This record gives sequence, C-alpha cells and structure tokens, in this order.
Amino acid sequence: MVTAQHEAPIQIIRDNPDVVAQLLRAVCPVELPDDVLIRSISEEFTQIAPTAYRADNVVEVCEGGSSKPSIAIIAETQRDVDDGKRYSWPLYLTALHGKARCPCYLIVLCPRRTVADWARKSIAIGHPGFALAPLVIGPGTGPLVTTTAQAAQAPELAIVATLANVASHDRDAMEITHAALATLENAGHENADMYTDMVLAGLSKAARSILEELVTTGTAEYKFKSDFVLRNQAIGEMRGEVRGEAKSVLKILAARGVTVSDEVRERVLACEDEERLDVWLMRAGSVESADDLFH
Repeated sequence: MVTAQHEAPIQIIRDNPDVVAQLLRAVCPVELPDDVLIRSISEEFTQIAPTAYRADNVVEVCEGGSSKPSIAIIAETQRDVDDGKRYSWPLYLTALHGKARCPCYLIVLCPRRTVADWARKSIAIGHPGFALAPLVIGPGTGPLVTTTAQAAQAPELAIVATLANVASHDRDAMEITHAALATLENAGHENADMYTDMVLAGLSKAARSILEELVTTGTAEYKFKSDFVLRNQAIGEMRGEVRGEAKSVLKILAARGVTVSDEVRERVLACEDEERLDVWLMRAGSVESADDLFH
C-alpha cells in the first residue's frame, strides 16, 4: 500500500524536478550544465504483453534548448525490502533507455538503513557484464546539505535529504531542515505547509520536538513569518474535539450494554467528520446494535 511517507519525497520531486538532478550530482559524477531544461515525463513502462510497470517518478534533462533529453533519471522511494524490485528496476531502466535513447540513471530513496543496504547491492541480470547498482539516497549516503545557507539555496534538496534520513536528525541537522522550510514558507511556496507537515510526520519524537521548537521560535537567520503555533494549535484543538466526540459515542453504547466490535470501534475513532459524529452520537442513545449507528 502506498503511504504518505512513501509519497512525500516523490511529491517534492514532482513539484520541482530539479531536485532529481541535484540528487544525481550528489551520488554520481555527472556533469550537468546550468542552463538545462528539467521536466517530469510519464512514469509508465508498458510492454507489448499486457503488463504495465510504473516507476514513482521519471525526469528528463534537456540541454541547450533541445527537446531531446541528454539524460533521463528514474526516482523511486523504497521503504521495505522487496525482492520483486530487483526484477522491475532493471526493466524500468532499460525501457527508459530504449525510449529516451540517452544515458539513464536509477535513484532509490531509502529512509531505513537495512533497506538502503539491501538496495545498494548490485543486481546481476545474468548476461556477462550486465549488472545494475542502484544509486541509493538514504542512511550511509552522507549529508547532502551541510549548512543553513545551502539549505536556503536548495530547500527541496534539503527536505528530501531529511525525509531520506541521509544524516542523523540531531539539532544541527534540524537547523538545516528548518532553514529549508522557512525559506519556502517565507517565499510563499504553495506547498510550504504541506512540506512542513510531511517532515514533521516522518521524524522521531525527539527530532520532531527540536524542529517544532525551531519553527516556533526561529533562529537568528531564519524565522517563519506565518504563525505556525496558532495554525497547529487550531488543528490540534479541532482533532481533540472530534476524538472526544467519537469516544462519547462509544461510552454511550457501553453504558447501555451494547456490544461494540473492534471493527465498529476503529471506524468510530477513525472518523474525523464532525457532522457524521453528531449523527452517531444521537443514534447511540437508541440503537439496538452498534452496527445500526451507520444505517
């Protein structure tokens, strides 16, 4: 199942394909001119047989105003070991090579060290001299952005590096991440809030506390112009009220001796629709079974 953690770095790449070129420069000795056109293209690889393979993201780099790519790059997020990828990744790359007719590269973002170590292993195809070693971004890669000034210059790269856990999430690393997020927020980037939420959702409790403190108080150079504290307090209060109402539905049913299955309990507690919870709350006082809440 595709999760928010899987999609987060890919969404940033879709919003700004330049990030893929920055990642490629970081892990592979590839020279790219400054005046290139970088664009996302179709992520689907369809064969003559009725089987379609879809990569997470594919980017073309075009030089000198040409419409033909000089480099093509596949970017994948991999959160778990999946041996099936050792068969589909070579297919992605060779299919792209046949379509783009230029040098092609595979970058795999692996936030977990065990997955990163697995993904770095060369994939032997069987044909002599034909093996694929994915370019992995993750633990063990080393920091891609080392200063807050660099983060301000390449904020999306800094955010992707944080999501991929390329370095320990200590205070220095969180200051770099904060500088990237503050730069986008203060520039009015349309997805700045979403990127902040993506990063916070993927951090450990300790790292999240550090980043929340930095976002709230700022640093000497980088401060959020919008009131992050009020925005998140409002979201927290709303979620707290909704969860309290969901618990009230279950308490009324329990007080009346109505049996509540695990499925019903999970459905009620997962609901974030206040109007629907109001209806369930009224029904809880009269229904004969918990399932009747939903009818």
